[in-house]
Amino acid sequence: MDAVCGMKAYVEAYGCTLNYGEAREIEDILSGFGWTLVDDEKECDLAVLVSCVVIETTERAMLKRVRELSAAPQLIVTGCMATAGKEKAEAIAPRASFVGPGDYDTFSRLIARKETAHKRPSRLGRSYSIVPIASGCRGSCSYCITRLARGDLRSRPPKMILDSIAKEVADGPREVQLTAQDTAAYGSDIRMSLPELVRSACEIDGDFRLRVGMMNPSSAKPILRDLADMFLEKKVFKFMHLPVQSASDRLLADMERGYNVADFNEIVRTVRSRVPSLTLSTDIIVGYPGEAPEDHESNLELIRKTRPDIVNVTRFSARPGTKAAEAEHPVVGWMAKDRSREITSVRFAVAKELNDGWVGRMATALATERGKGKSTIARTDEYKQVVVPETLPLGMFYKVEITGATPTYLTGRRVASP
Repeated sequence: MDAVCGMKAYVEAYGCTLNYGEAREIEDILSGFGWTLVDDEKECDLAVLVSCVVIETTERAMLKRVRELSAAPQLIVTGCMATAGKEKAEAIAPRASFVGPGDYDTFSRLIARKETAHKRPSRLGRSYSIVPIASGCRGSCSYCITRLARGDLRSRPPKMILDSIAKEVADGPREVQLTAQDTAAYGSDIRMSLPELVRSACEIDGDFRLRVGMMNPSSAKPILRDLADMFLEKKVFKFMHLPVQSASDRLLADMERGYNVADFNEIVRTVRSRVPSLTLSTDIIVGYPGEAPEDHESNLELIRKTRPDIVNVTRFSARPGTKAAEAEHPVVGWMAKDRSREITSVRFAVAKELNDGWVGRMATALATERGKGKSTIARTDEYKQVVVPETLPLGMFYKVEITGATPTYLTGRRVASP
């Protein structure tokens, strides 16, 4: 199908920030080939699904969307389902095309089979930008289907990334999210490192902030000193997403995560020694095969001691093709649910205490998105979410007074504009 003026494309994404970043790049490619982006799938000539299959319930949701979007004249499925779980999707939508994650050459050939004049995509109206820095990883986690879908680590060239950041900032967005399956692994395949990349990015002109995405402890520890210093950069949000997954060394070994609990604690302690105000986000898998009551208690104790601001709790889901899918001693569903609820309760209690400490403080916050009603959501330099009860222009920094706190966000009032 030749891309001609008037052809309409609909793009839908699910899953991690990397998927959403690749969805935006797909939108830019479509715009460059003359496609008009629409928000209604019923109006499109082409539907693009950027899919996720991280857990079974997500895979079921993706298959449902494949079936629904196959009503479009043309459907392209990309993201992780295009390589992991492709057979199930093909059975539902035999006319669909499947493009591996980040395979933009193939994608471009599918949407334009003859030379088409490219135009510069517009980023106006985006309140934040997402810049993928790598795909794949160097891990071998026993439960992870994403590594099977995306393969080995492939870091993007630094110049490509820095050019993307510069273009995004020049077009308006002041928050730039650097994303990958494991940001700390960036550059280990091209003699580069994440701190080096970030320091170079901070030299780009403009008043903006970088949010560094999820990093695994096994990749963070070898670069720990430079990593801690990285968060001191003025243009870097004091926010670290460091999944622990379990507070049991025995389970971490079974998961093949490549680190132990002491390593996780050392990373947190070292970075906090340099950046005391750090916002810490972590992940915990509940109900991994063989998880004993004492392992669950260790998870609760780790939250109480390390006091993360955010804990993303996921119940274990066996994924086909992974070692963990064949593991013995599964944890029954009701027990995993009970443990998940208890961890969430403790996590919220800790987060509320931490957020209460912000009440009465003044902070500089970047308006990044619209909230409910006439409110605006802004982010402090620690990436704390502040809900301000007025409609403010996005992409601007404001002085705010924190007036209230919940476990998941702060409330505040604008004191002054820039």
